[in-house]
Amino acid sequence: MKHILILALSLISFVSWAQKALPAVEIKDIDGNPVSSLSILDEGVPVILSFWYTTCKPCLQELGAVNDAYPDWIEEAQFKVVAVSTDDSRSSAKVKPMVNGRGWTDFTILLDENGDLKRAMNVQTQPTVFVLDKNGNVVYTHTGYTPGSEEELFDQILKLQ
Repeated sequence: MKHILILALSLISFVSWAQKALPAVEIKDIDGNPVSSLSILDEGVPVILSFWYTTCKPCLQELGAVNDAYPDWIEEAQFKVVAVSTDDSRSSAKVKPMVNGRGWTDFTILLDENGDLKRAMNVQTQPTVFVLDKNGNVVYTHTGYTPGSEEELFDQILKLQ
């Protein structure tokens, strides 16, 4: 009985998080200027919100796969990709050269050097990706990366069109 109660509470916790909206937290743009996390929603379109860092190989693989698929996806749906680097202030200087070197020009890149947005969204491991509707409500969450899992992100975006 105890296990059933724990499972039920875990599901309630997950469901309640899945219905949460993007929190308002101050972070930085790729040039180091302060911005509100809510600026992610400025265009009024769904968002793929990815938490990553420069030495995370699965993070780089996932963002690379999304970048490769993006030209085809954007023909079918309106959305944007926001990649939030969780590199701290010592390693965040590597973010802009890495982004430019990998050709992630279609992504909005943000810096969460203090981990404020990461904590507010309860990100425990990376990569963690959220799909947000145009109002900033979390409609899908995925942790980790396996080749092909980026297709589920696009499926979620299509449901929001």
